[in-house]
Amino acid sequence: MLVDRLRRLSVPRRMEAFALLVYLLVFVLLVEDGQPGLGLGQGFYLAIVLVALAGGPWTGAAAGVLAAVLFAGAELVGHEATLRHVWGPPLEIRLGWYVLAGTAVGYFARRVRHLLAQSLHVLDDLLGLARREVTSGALTREGFEARIADRALRRWPFAVLVGTLAAHSDGALRTALGAIANGFAGEDEVARVEDRIAVVASATSAEEAQERAAEIERVLDAAGFRATFGWAFHPQDGAGALALFGRASERLQARRHALGEDEPAAIVTELRPRSA
Repeated sequence: MLVDRLRRLSVPRRMEAFALLVYLLVFVLLVEDGQPGLGLGQGFYLAIVLVALAGGPWTGAAAGVLAAVLFAGAELVGHEATLRHVWGPPLEIRLGWYVLAGTAVGYFARRVRHLLAQSLHVLDDLLGLARREVTSGALTREGFEARIADRALRRWPFAVLVGTLAAHSDGALRTALGAIANGFAGEDEVARVEDRIAVVASATSAEEAQERAAEIERVLDAAGFRATFGWAFHPQDGAGALALFGRASERLQARRHALGEDEPAAIVTELRPRSA
């Protein structure tokens, strides 16, 4: 049962728990056989380092003070010495080295954690750029799926809007993507999925999702593009990118049929699972 509890602890808490055991072990050894020259007090450095790595410079300094106090306590308990005999230059020097070691290790441990956090942030930015088109800045299919997965994990409602332009040229599509990106702010994200425009937009209801689709059509109309959009609402229409994109595409096809915009070939484009 104790092993299971330790497994549930975070790594810093495990280090602190092990340091506590080291403090206790060294203290007992000093009380039982703390003869000069054995160097048993050096064992406190292990506990100090563990605490400093788990915390920081101030925690490491406090760990050094605790080690000096335990060393003095062992002298008082194990050798029946008085405080006057215990406190002196040897203990002051030992206290200084303990505190210096804990502060130094804690400082560099904190710096390493800070640098690691910065590196992870840069890596996250690079991964984000890798999921965007170079020319338009819109999300790629992979970025679109990742953004939907991220929104779904937060359990917040949102809309997925899928649309197509009357003009299917690549240049027109890139310009339209830029117009949408400039017309919306916040957490809304525009993506390009093959010849479709897909938008992950904030919405709190299915009615608002439908309104957001109409809003994008107006934005593109003002930019000189004729566009038609379908919509899907999370979680009502599904939880994943495949289901939401498919439902929005179905509504898009129904709207184009009602508007007489059908093409000879089927216009529904679905997100298909990648082949292994």
